[in-house]
Amino acid sequence: MLNSIKADYYRLVRSVGFWGIQVFCVLGILLAIFTSRVTTSNSGFFFAMDAVSYNIGLLFIACNVVTTLLLGVDLNNKLYHNNLTTGKTRGQYYLAKSLTIASLILLQFFLLYAAGYVIEFLRSGGQMGSLPADFGPKFLITFLIQCLCTYAWFCVTSFVLFLTRNYSMVFIVYFTVFIFLKIPGELIDPNNDWFKAIVMEFVYESTASFSMTSKTAIFALALSLIFTLAGIYTFKRRDL
Repeated sequence: MLNSIKADYYRLVRSVGFWGIQVFCVLGILLAIFTSRVTTSNSGFFFAMDAVSYNIGLLFIACNVVTTLLLGVDLNNKLYHNNLTTGKTRGQYYLAKSLTIASLILLQFFLLYAAGYVIEFLRSGGQMGSLPADFGPKFLITFLIQCLCTYAWFCVTSFVLFLTRNYSMVFIVYFTVFIFLKIPGELIDPNNDWFKAIVMEFVYESTASFSMTSKTAIFALALSLIFTLAGIYTFKRRDL
């Protein structure tokens, strides 16, 4: 399984699409920082953090693209047969892809937060301000839940790919579901924690509410579990 993960990373780093999506994410953070499109702070650590957090949608899109590059190419070109002929089961193949994406999401968030802090450090001339005593635990919770929410989108994306093998459907489903999830909060009650949680746009300020934090985690875990099981079932049953 470790060899499969290493092979996936090797393919990704040699892919123009992978590096293109990295540039896309960094440009999004640059735009957020230099146009001041975040409101909780004017500069410093929190400003940089918000520049990443409030653009988490970029990571959702990036996850869809990377999943398409990694899993979609395998399915359409039937490259997964190479893994199955070595004795791996389809469940093991799915697990290897999931571990690749999960580790990549963690690395992606780490690098983008680091990039945000470096860019803001240069922009502010090193005037980053001080941090409260509870910053570390709250930031860790923010980081982990954001990674979990992004992984949930991978589970949805992988299911769509197993079901359709259609790259376009991945983005059609993503934008359709995302818009659908925002409707309750926009039209019914914008202050309802569940309506805010299901959008999965979790930011640092959300950690102030245990209800918001727990509901977002529960929804993301439920979404991940449901679509993981659906993806594995589809992969095992369909003649791909």
